[in-house]
Amino acid sequence: MSAFKWAFIVVIALPAAEIVVFILVALSIGWLWTIGLSLAISAVGLLVLRHSGRASLNRFAAALAQDGVRAVHLESPGLAAMIGGILLVLPGFITDMLGALLFVPPLRRWTGARIGRAIRKRRRGPQAPAVIDLPPDQWGEVPETHIEDRRDGQKRP
Repeated sequence: MSAFKWAFIVVIALPAAEIVVFILVALSIGWLWTIGLSLAISAVGLLVLRHSGRASLNRFAAALAQDGVRAVHLESPGLAAMIGGILLVLPGFITDMLGALLFVPPLRRWTGARIGRAIRKRRRGPQAPAVIDLPPDQWGEVPETHIEDRRDGQKRP
């Protein structure tokens, strides 16, 4: 599936899912507690962003300038903390859970590996087989001659 389709699904489905989860949490613990919890998690996200802040941004920019985009991954110093902080600041419990998971190192490595494999797979695209096996009666040598280019009538080697 293309990146555009995934982005469309996220833009449409994520807010709807966040609203459903918010209502379910509110029905189980109460509306005021749910709003308070959501605000507290956003405050924690702001603290994380403030703590990781400018130093992480500077390290990230230096790594990007030195080694290019290939050097950027979730294990880059401070990148996971910045993304996790941004996800914590966004309203909704699903994004909060995703942001919190980025602070668990094994899950961060697993997520980074999955993203890396998906990017490599997308870059390669569908692979044609390198070797085509044909039985001897289905192939033969073609003499090396000039092939006429039918577009302009000239012969090319």
